[in-house]
Amino acid sequence: MTSVDFVASVFISYQHADKRLAAGLQDGLERLGYFVWRDEGELLVGDSIVDRITAALDQIDFVVALISNNSVSSQWCQKEVSLAMTGEIAQSGVKVLPVRIDQVEMPPSLKDKLYVEVHGGDVVQATERLAASIERHLTPPQAIPPRRRSRPAGVRASNDEAADAPIRVTGVDEKGLGSPRNDGTPGSALYLVPLRLSRRPSQTWAANFEQTWNGRLFSTMHRPGIASVSGDRILLDGTSVEEVAQHHLETVRAVVLEANEREQKARGAEQRQQQRQANAEAEHQDRIRAALAGMKFD
Repeated sequence: MTSVDFVASVFISYQHADKRLAAGLQDGLERLGYFVWRDEGELLVGDSIVDRITAALDQIDFVVALISNNSVSSQWCQKEVSLAMTGEIAQSGVKVLPVRIDQVEMPPSLKDKLYVEVHGGDVVQATERLAASIERHLTPPQAIPPRRRSRPAGVRASNDEAADAPIRVTGVDEKGLGSPRNDGTPGSALYLVPLRLSRRPSQTWAANFEQTWNGRLFSTMHRPGIASVSGDRILLDGTSVEEVAQHHLETVRAVVLEANEREQKARGAEQRQQQRQANAEAEHQDRIRAALAGMKFD
C-alpha cells in the first residue's frame, strides 16, 4: 500500500531486446498495486518517447526508461530520454526514471541524473528498487522542523517512530475487531483481528510481508491468505483473538522481522547506489576543473 490515496500509473519505455525485462517489471509493479502501461508496439531506433505519450500526459505519473546495451547508442536513448526529463513531459509533472541495466555506460545527457540500477535481468530486484524510488517521489516532503530547543526536565520525547525505524507490532486494534457470524457454517466462528503497527510501512514492506506470509507454512495452524497490510494495520481476516494469541502472534513477529530485513537491505543498496553516483559526479567535476585550469587562451 502506498502512502497516498491514488494508484500511480507507470509507462515502461524499452526496445525489443529488453522486452522480457519490461514484461517482468510490468507484472511485478502491477502486483504491488500500480497501473502499468507497457507500449506493446515497443520503441524502435528513431521512435519518440515524447510523441508516444504526450497525448496521455494526464494519465501517466512515471515513465520508466530502460537503458541497456541494446539502447544506449541509439538516438532514442541519447536524445529522447533527455527531452522527456526536461521538456513537456517533465513540465507536466510526469517523472522520468531511467533504469540502467548491467552497468552500461550512461549517455552524456543522463550522466548527471539519478537512476535505478539492476543487474542480470533480476526482475525482483528491479521491481523492488523501482517501487522504492516511485514511493519516495510520491511521498510529500516533510516540513522543516522548528529550531531545536532544550527539553524541559521531566518531559518525555515524542513516541513517533523514525521513518527508517524497524516496524513493530504494538497491539490489537480492539475497535476494529470483527464479529463472528456463528451461523453454524464452517468458519463462521472466525472474524477479523487487526494488529496495530508502530508506523505505516512502505508499499514494498507490505508486499514483502504478504508474500512471506503466503509463501511458507510456519506451523500446522498457519493459514496463508488471511493476512494483509492496510495503512498501519496488519489484518488477519478469518481467525480469533484466542487463535492469534496461541498460534499466529509468533508467526506475525517472524514475518515482520523478515520484511524489516528485506527493506533494510534494499534501502542499503539504494544508499550505496546514490553514494556511487555522487562520487562519480564529484570526480567528473574535479576532472573538469583540472582541465579548465590547464587551458591557456592567450
